[in-house]
Amino acid sequence: MCALVILPASAAAESAEPFDFEIAPRATAATAGASGGPVLSRRLATAHRFNLVGMRWRGGAEPAISVRVRRPGRGWSRWQEIDAHSDHNPDPGRDEGMAAASDPLWVGVANAVQYRMSRRVAGLRLHFVNVGRYAHARARAAQDPEPDFVSRSEWGAGQCPPREAPLYGTVQAVQVHHTVSLNDYSPAEAPAIVLAICRYHRNSNGWNDIGYNALVDKYGVLYEGRAGGLDGAVIGAQAQGFNSETAGIASIGDHTSVAATPETLDALARYIRWKLAVHLQQLSGEVTLTSAGGPASRYGAGARVTVQRVIGHRDTGRTACPGGLLYAQLDELRAMVATGVGAPPSFTARLSAALAHDSIDYGELVPVTGQLAGPDGLALAGAPVDVETNADGSWVTAEHLTTATDGTFTGELHPRKRMYVRLRFPGQAELAGATSARLLLRLRPVVSLRQAASRGRRGMRVPVQGSVGPRKPWVHVVLQQRIRGGFRTVGAKAIRARRGLFSSSFVPAFRAFYRYAVVVKSDDDTDRGSTGWRPLRVR
Repeated sequence: MCALVILPASAAAESAEPFDFEIAPRATAATAGASGGPVLSRRLATAHRFNLVGMRWRGGAEPAISVRVRRPGRGWSRWQEIDAHSDHNPDPGRDEGMAAASDPLWVGVANAVQYRMSRRVAGLRLHFVNVGRYAHARARAAQDPEPDFVSRSEWGAGQCPPREAPLYGTVQAVQVHHTVSLNDYSPAEAPAIVLAICRYHRNSNGWNDIGYNALVDKYGVLYEGRAGGLDGAVIGAQAQGFNSETAGIASIGDHTSVAATPETLDALARYIRWKLAVHLQQLSGEVTLTSAGGPASRYGAGARVTVQRVIGHRDTGRTACPGGLLYAQLDELRAMVATGVGAPPSFTARLSAALAHDSIDYGELVPVTGQLAGPDGLALAGAPVDVETNADGSWVTAEHLTTATDGTFTGELHPRKRMYVRLRFPGQAELAGATSARLLLRLRPVVSLRQAASRGRRGMRVPVQGSVGPRKPWVHVVLQQRIRGGFRTVGAKAIRARRGLFSSSFVPAFRAFYRYAVVVKSDDDTDRGSTGWRPLRVR
């Protein structure tokens, strides 16, 4: 054996298919005052890393809940309040689970959790979802009147199949929600959030499928929700009492203290305007709905309720959803839907864009190319085009370009982290502007070894020194030994990197043929990076 730490089970799970697991906290794992008083759990480490967490329990209690998580390399998060009541339940009489549960909370990558509750509940279980490395989706350009969206297959719905075929009702209004997820997620995480929410709704709440008809992230990317067709009047589990008469779209984030981004509002407006038009509904004004009832609904069965065409979940449900700040933006959103802001104009330019590579090593340049044409297909020469990037939740202009005589243009990016890329033509004269499809550009860290050893002696230290760019707090050396004609991992060791440099060693214990590599795990900014395998003969 070598003087290395054996790989933990959670490391293997990083490349696995999505999976769920649960914890039933013991009574001794929490402290409380009087019986039934407030509860503060201990810090609960989990056997596997997780991306999403939620709770369910027996009975009708609705305690106030806050959760925080420990994220590797980032420490403990802030306390996040999550709703305790099942306000997104299916309508009564549907053959779907009726859960006493919290909303699910997306946390990125975490390996421990702590919770606070205003009172004890019976049969408490914490449900965790690990989506592995499965969901790597990107938005695609629409080829028909539908808005751009990430399809179910693209965000990984094959790992969350519906229990039953969809049911259909009508769409007379659209309900706006928020998912109460942490707001600091990256573009690459967003599809995985949708998959994790789906698995929580299905596997913890017992629903047939994800509850929402559609979702949108803070970057303005739209995602297809419950199966049955984005254009269909699919009955979801997003607003108890009114699921059969409304569609529901959720903003991925917590809008209690953070407003929706302009990109989110634009995507919401495009979807709602298109969705109401598909179902031959007015884009503004009032409509009267009939409640199907249910404990999470503000209105009993049979009640006639007059609402706006675009409403917040709290307008019909016993909930604070979609958060105070997004709810305050609904008048702006209604105006955008009614006036057609975000809808394709009659005379718009055609703008295409492409990346020479969609995954590059840190330090490399990536060419950006495309072509601009008018609505008649003729090239637009000498026109301005902006290259925009989005790595932290907002679009930033990276480069100003001008089209050539044939309408083409070429630029280049020098990215320092994973990002979305798009091209924008601001418009000119009577020609409206245009925006290209969003392109996801992935970035691999570059890990280099200095004087990598190829020979060693049993019981003697083998040095491991090198650099990593961009700078990372940790790298990991992985050692494999050749056994019976194949290589088997015998251990791994975490190495602290400072200012992009690392230095450590390991001690082989046998005369054998080994190979080793230094790797950087994927995070919010970059993909996995590696030196590649280096041979080592130990005598």
